[in-house]
Amino acid sequence: PPPPPPLALCPSPMTTSAEAKDSPPAPFAHEDFGAWYEANERHLRPPICNRLMFGDQLKVMFVGGKKANERTDYHVEDGEEFFYMIKGDMTLKVLEQGKHRRIEIKEGETFLLPAHIPHSPQRKAGSLGLVIERERLPGEIDAMQWFVPGTTDVLWRRTFECRDLGKDLVPVVAAFKASVEAKTGKARPEGSKGEDGLPAIMPLKQPLDLKTKLKDPKILLSDKEKGKALLDVHEGSEFNVQLYRGMQSLKSRKHLGECFYYLLEGSGKFVTSESSHVVDLKKGSMVRLQPKLSHEVELADDAVLLSVDCSLDTSNDPVPTEVPILERDSSYANDILKREDFASEK
Repeated sequence: PPPPPPLALCPSPMTTSAEAKDSPPAPFAHEDFGAWYEANERHLRPPICNRLMFGDQLKVMFVGGKKANERTDYHVEDGEEFFYMIKGDMTLKVLEQGKHRRIEIKEGETFLLPAHIPHSPQRKAGSLGLVIERERLPGEIDAMQWFVPGTTDVLWRRTFECRDLGKDLVPVVAAFKASVEAKTGKARPEGSKGEDGLPAIMPLKQPLDLKTKLKDPKILLSDKEKGKALLDVHEGSEFNVQLYRGMQSLKSRKHLGECFYYLLEGSGKFVTSESSHVVDLKKGSMVRLQPKLSHEVELADDAVLLSVDCSLDTSNDPVPTEVPILERDSSYANDILKREDFASEK
């Protein structure tokens, strides 16, 4: 039979090569993590410390770098967030059931954060983590907030439509830095407006989740689970995280939303059923699939495959008149903001 057509690689999210303009886009994107990291490590710097790899329904990014990153701001979003520490440890500060909690996610561990939980990642120098969010749905709103030091009372909050986080953060942080709250560490009376005429504590569209008891992080490559060919790591309301070990064939696979594969160990092969695209997988191979793409994965005896798929079907959502960027590239914010901009003076 004739050889399969060559693979159309996607060198970076949200970019289109001349070749891609002349042919239909591939229904998936493939990256070698080692090569990608070497090309993008310089972008992992405070205060955001992240770099986006894939930026469609699944926002696949890597966060960390040579410098530590400690912040006092908390992020609130309407979707789940997946964490996997590739190198080093991190601390995720959260508000759980109305109380502050520090969740230690160690090297090799994973954690799935539910929606509507205020969270603040703290990363040590030399650490590197995989983080996956999902695209924002029409009408969803993100928030950045700070707490009154030593309490669970909100000091200052700004809500915003998250299109390009690297740019969206700049006016939010600038407004907080200019506020009386940042200088004094004390909240204004309820209903007060800030220096820019907006409410000092903007209301959330969806209430915070103050009921859920969060689960502890899980060791991904646990010796206890070594003999299992399939391990259900996390089963959330939107994300399904699984681990496959050893020689096996994953036949006739199709996910409702996008799917992300990360080959942690060994080798394998990825094949699309309809387009006959074939990709030889090696350690560090990463593949992001479009929703409802029929495909198969062949794993060798030494293979360990991490799978993260989104269960949301957005194919029938109305197309916005203005297509949002929905980036998570931090370069713009890193060029303007400093680490101290995220901290109150008190």
